[in-house]
Amino acid sequence: MKNTIVLKKVSIKLDGKFVLKNISFSASPDKPLCIIGTGSSGKSSLLKSILGLVKISSGKIFINGQSIEDNKIRKVYDTFGVVFQKDALFDSLTVWENIMFRSLNDFSKQELIRKSLSILKKVGLARNDAFLFPSELSGGMRKRVAIARAISHKPKFLVLDEPTAGLDPVKTNVIFNIIKKLSNNSNTTLIVVTSDMRGVLKYFEEVVVLENSGLHWLGSVAQVKKKPTKYLKKMFERVA
Repeated sequence: MKNTIVLKKVSIKLDGKFVLKNISFSASPDKPLCIIGTGSSGKSSLLKSILGLVKISSGKIFINGQSIEDNKIRKVYDTFGVVFQKDALFDSLTVWENIMFRSLNDFSKQELIRKSLSILKKVGLARNDAFLFPSELSGGMRKRVAIARAISHKPKFLVLDEPTAGLDPVKTNVIFNIIKKLSNNSNTTLIVVTSDMRGVLKYFEEVVVLENSGLHWLGSVAQVKKKPTKYLKKMFERVA
């Protein structure tokens, strides 16, 4: 299957301590996947290892069958859309300029604005929002703009780190709905790190559960609902 990510016994050791140990799983377009775990379980390190931002100590990561250690992997990463926990918008640029940042030198201003308006519509923002600056946006709007920028080049992979952090339940549902719809409509492989347990149960199909830097559980969300472990029960009790 196209647009696949496969991890095989991936471990990361920093300053003599394992932050991830023997992690194996795969992600594909047909099963939106989330990664959950407590604060120090290694979620962000796992995401960064997939993106090539943290070097793995052992194991293998393959993207479309190609090892991330391959010198040609850069071309594959060009097919990724990424949203970090902090939206990382450019404060000196307008919304449309942020969205089209990769292509600012490739098209006329009119064409860039036209393209950005089409993308804004996909994330539920209005035409006038394109001409605002990030400082004029609410937290939920900033998240949507970050997602819009991530999908501006029609990525094959969409990777998001805590996309709903700090948002109220209503805005959280809006963001998760947008992400799920984008994934379904574009055959994009979706990997999301989240601490929102309600979102996990409602919007995803596969879940990777980390505990103490290791893989605690891997499987479908339906299985989580049916037979949660004690560790998972504790996590979901927080939102009961």
